[in-house]
Amino acid sequence: MRSALAAQAKSLQDECGGRATAASNLHLTLAFLGDIDGARLSELSRIAAEAANLAPFALILERIGWWPRQHLVWAAPRDCPPGLQALVETLAGSLRAAAFHTERRRFLPHVTLLRDVRCAPVALPCYLPLWRVSEFVLVASERSAGGARYRVLGAWPLTRGL
Repeated sequence: MRSALAAQAKSLQDECGGRATAASNLHLTLAFLGDIDGARLSELSRIAAEAANLAPFALILERIGWWPRQHLVWAAPRDCPPGLQALVETLAGSLRAAAFHTERRRFLPHVTLLRDVRCAPVALPCYLPLWRVSEFVLVASERSAGGARYRVLGAWPLTRGL
């Protein structure tokens, strides 16, 4: 999926400019937590393990769009699939109950393809394969002069029905 997303980003970059997200950094954020004290990582792992008792699901990223204020081009599903919505709501509820600060905005599933774009893409077809989501991960964002890099701290398979 990352290869297909990276290829889609590259095809849009010629038209829109900007910087393509590195293939290794392509992701769909389920919950943004900001800076977390390392002592709370075991608590995050427990919350993730409990949320993993959900069924795998399919995700189709079929729309390309842009947010002019953020200068971002993204890929997104037309509608949020019920499995993804259940995962996001389960995580959000457990994180809030454990006093983690999460965003209160409505969840808008998307994968950022380009940053610092100069214009919106024209209505191009989106050629991305079906994404079979069978796990989710906890990542730490590490900033450097070369930009952000995401390091996986843990992974949880979605186990219901398996």
